[in-house]
Amino acid sequence: MTQIAEPEIDANPGLPGRRASSSLGDFPSPTPWPALVTLVAGDAILALVLWDVPGILRTVSVLGYLSVAPGLACARLIRIPDGLSRFVVGVALSLALGVLVAQGMIHLHLWTPLLGIATLTVIASLVALIELGRDVLHHRRRR
Repeated sequence: MTQIAEPEIDANPGLPGRRASSSLGDFPSPTPWPALVTLVAGDAILALVLWDVPGILRTVSVLGYLSVAPGLACARLIRIPDGLSRFVVGVALSLALGVLVAQGMIHLHLWTPLLGIATLTVIASLVALIELGRDVLHHRRRR
């Protein structure tokens, strides 16, 4: 009897032995460090704001965190394979989340900068915890 062999599709021509995965959600995160950095950075940002650190250090770190971290955590949860695309989507999501949180606080008559920073930090931390939990469950299933 004759068997027909199907050719393997090589996802990375330069790396032998690696196949293309069937979907983007199949590959696990190689390390949990981005989610852990998000959790630690959120706590550090809240500490900088609450302890009233000198202006320039607080301004640069808070604006940098708020313009990248919440959206990048969500983009990692989506698992976009390209690094530049993930970063661009993360920054866009961060800015959109910042506007949504600000609009929500205005409509609820609860506008305070500390509440906005805390809300965005909680969003980023929850998404990072979801990512860590998903990686732990995926690791247990592989065993």
